[in-house]
Amino acid sequence: MVQAIGKWIWGALCVCLLANCVPQPVYHSRPDKVEKSRPVAGPAQSSRNKKPPVVVRPTRTAHALDPAKISTKNAYQIGTASYYGEKFHGKPTASGEKFNMYKLTAAHRVLPLGTVVKVTHIGNGHWVEVKVNDRGPFIEGRILDLSFAAALELEMVKTGTAKVMIEIVKEVD
Repeated sequence: MVQAIGKWIWGALCVCLLANCVPQPVYHSRPDKVEKSRPVAGPAQSSRNKKPPVVVRPTRTAHALDPAKISTKNAYQIGTASYYGEKFHGKPTASGEKFNMYKLTAAHRVLPLGTVVKVTHIGNGHWVEVKVNDRGPFIEGRILDLSFAAALELEMVKTGTAKVMIEIVKEVD
């Protein structure tokens, strides 16, 4: 029993000593702890006082509309959309380009490849423009498969599917 306690104390002491050997990070969150570096001359030094640039979201994606005011007058198709992502990322699409789950693309059964469509989420009013570059969906009752990025913009990732309206923005020549 005494030997077991001694081994445990010896092990704890070793762990404490080895923990002090781990290097500490070189960055500090407190400005008073930061080491002074060489002064920088020119515009780089004056840019420290400037505010960071404002990030502007794309103007052609994910605009929220009031769902009650969505007009289906120009709708090409209304139905259920789903999305696909990681499993197909990097694999060839029907158009020949590699599927990129972070681009605004979609798969449709009959629309010509290269067609740009506006997809509106009927439930929340968000819409996004995507390029049709693949064929699908291959599940009955679905009209469109969106890329993961487009699904994020429409806020349908958690649900997996959503009722959407498709409008043709730009046809292929």
